[in-house]
Amino acid sequence: MAALPDFTLYYSAGACSNAVRLALHELSIPFQSVNTRRNANLKIEPADGSLTAEEYRDQVHHKNYVPGFVITFADGHRESITETPAILSYIASLRPERGLAGKTDLEKARVLSWAIYFAGELHGVGWGALLAPKRFVDVSDKKLEEAVKEGGKQNIRAAYEHLETELQKGGGEWIVGDSLTLADVYSYILYRWGVKHEFGMEKYERYTEIVKKLEARESTKKALEEEGLPAHFQ
Repeated sequence: MAALPDFTLYYSAGACSNAVRLALHELSIPFQSVNTRRNANLKIEPADGSLTAEEYRDQVHHKNYVPGFVITFADGHRESITETPAILSYIASLRPERGLAGKTDLEKARVLSWAIYFAGELHGVGWGALLAPKRFVDVSDKKLEEAVKEGGKQNIRAAYEHLETELQKGGGEWIVGDSLTLADVYSYILYRWGVKHEFGMEKYERYTEIVKKLEARESTKKALEEEGLPAHFQ
């Protein structure tokens, strides 16, 4: 097996970057991680001072978000990947025999579909509106801000309900079929957000079963420990 490049994950504890960490541990891929913080201007920068917020934007993530994933090749050349579905897809490609991206062509399409749905509808439209309404409206208008937050809550509930409905219909062990995939990995942190913000997650019975199985895996235990996060069920 050819040697892998060096990988650096830029993260924030409990953010969607946790899904990347979990996937790396699931496939036993070595990596370094760098915690981030918000500076006085609320811009993300590495907490260790290795980059300024401007350098982080230019070299790691053009939107100044996490996760940022930097690949350093043997010749010193560096590339960065942004957007959680893209990073997860790349990681899965490093160990294709494990089938994290899906085993059949149809499974691969379904896994990708869920990853895009989680990133766009649930995370971006739902949680984005609830936690960062200023991305959508001028929050000096408090009524408008609250309306956007409420719309975010409705989108979040609808997304969780959609996932639960599909899980009930599908009958597989995991979100896509009977093997762990990126869809499950990505769904874990999204479930935790629902718990934190009191969305009554345990009413989503099949989704909760999957999260319980994930928390029993060593990869999840490592990902939580490294970010100082407690398990929800274990």
